[in-house]
Amino acid sequence: MPGVIIVKGPEKEIASVLEEQWMAIYHETVRPLYGYTARRTGGDRALTEDIVQETYLRALDGWVPGALPDAPLAWLKRVARNLLIDHLRRQKKAAPAEWGPGAKNDPEASGDEFVSLELFLALTSLGRKKAAVLEAFYYDGLSVREIAADRGLSEKAVEGLLRRARQALKSLLPEQRSEGERHA
Repeated sequence: MPGVIIVKGPEKEIASVLEEQWMAIYHETVRPLYGYTARRTGGDRALTEDIVQETYLRALDGWVPGALPDAPLAWLKRVARNLLIDHLRRQKKAAPAEWGPGAKNDPEASGDEFVSLELFLALTSLGRKKAAVLEAFYYDGLSVREIAADRGLSEKAVEGLLRRARQALKSLLPEQRSEGERHA
């Protein structure tokens, strides 16, 4: 069928979004989705590309004409975030000795990417509201005012939520050792 992208499923062919709609959505969302994902992978290009690719494949498989999400980028970001969480949980389960301070993948040995991935994995343990406000503030670089406007909250409410979220996150992360203890 010209003008329609066909995704072959295990049991049937699924007609998906019209090609023109798909291309418009793709061009509008690819850069923001890539940036969103890259910030959460600690800049790991290969992982970012894999997650973005899988996210679009899921969109192709799940979106049908007349039933597109109201906010395609929000849908894509949620799928990308879930894919990253799944990836990190599988990675941690497969090699638990390689995670955490003092392990062979110590933050000093592997750089900021390790710290960022470990932090993101800890964020996934927080409630959705706390994790979302921390991600918006630290990963997306939004101000308290922008977060408040986006979520329909007062700035004071966002500040309080950020404070509680930071405290909750701190309790989930291993305590950081001082420089002297690291090299002892």
